[in-house]
Amino acid sequence: MDERESRASDAGADDPRLMSRALGVMLVCGGLVTVGGITLASPGGVDKAGVYAVGIAAVVVGLVAAGTARHARRWSAHALFAAGTGLICLGTWFTGAPTGLYALLLVWVAIVAATFFSPRAVAAHMLWILVASGAILATIDSSTGASPAVRWVVGGLLLGIAATVMTRIAAGRRATEQLLRAEIAERKRLQRQLEHLAGHDPLTGVANRRRLEERIATELARARREDSPLCVVTLDLDDLKAHNDTHGHAAGDRLLQRVAATWDASLRAGDLIARTGGDEFVLLLPNCTLADAEALMARLCAEVGADCGCSAGAARWDGRESADELQSRADLAMYAEKARAREAVEIAAYRTV
Repeated sequence: MDERESRASDAGADDPRLMSRALGVMLVCGGLVTVGGITLASPGGVDKAGVYAVGIAAVVVGLVAAGTARHARRWSAHALFAAGTGLICLGTWFTGAPTGLYALLLVWVAIVAATFFSPRAVAAHMLWILVASGAILATIDSSTGASPAVRWVVGGLLLGIAATVMTRIAAGRRATEQLLRAEIAERKRLQRQLEHLAGHDPLTGVANRRRLEERIATELARARREDSPLCVVTLDLDDLKAHNDTHGHAAGDRLLQRVAATWDASLRAGDLIARTGGDEFVLLLPNCTLADAEALMARLCAEVGADCGCSAGAARWDGRESADELQSRADLAMYAEKARAREAVEIAAYRTV
């Protein structure tokens, strides 16, 4: 297995709660089989008390592991697995038989380890299985059949083959799950991005007209329900076209971005700024009096700087009018302010002649 597959397996390692539950069930089943097997058949040379003790211990440990699986940690799953290997080897020692049921259980232990654990953890558990089973085989009388060394080597090969095959299968499954999780995360990211673009101006990043219409409907309903003030402010950059003609449209875009960011940073958390046209912005100000709205719009216009002029108008909801009517009054106030500013410039120019 290459390093990439190993990392994928480690990253996709199963939940320790699931591992503890599965290992607990396996221990309970193994313990019941052991107790049932020794009860139905009692071959000579078997320490029945020892086998019963091993079987009952396996059932008890398995029930505790399955019952407390929701609190399991990764280290406890590994400890449980190592304990299961030890119980199987003890059962082999008490029966005095180097082959049979317990040798088969060790194969299943290797398969389960490869299914749940990372390759490094599987290697550690395999080493423990080989050490424990080797110690048991060395103490069991095997006057007939193959020698303990041969049995240990053959058993180790079988365990290694089973663990290797299952490790590769589990690694492929985990890598596939990782790819699926990455794909799901990417789709969610794209969905959030699309939702953001649907409600925000792509140039400045502030809300667009669609988002403003959705929000103003909500705020009108809240203002009506709570009898709270609601103001709308319209702001217009007066000289944006001249700025574009002089400095280029890229400079005009940068100006819009700077102004929008500056204004947005000056608002309260519940306020909203939306770009509704090329050089026009609208502020939605819940729980804001008309005097506060007018003070805010004067401060925002002053923040534009010398690059471009700014006109603004504010309107407070009268409790009856629609959203369109409220915005129209703010527009009219802005146009009136623009007209007064233009008239003042014309009068100043006339007086200097």
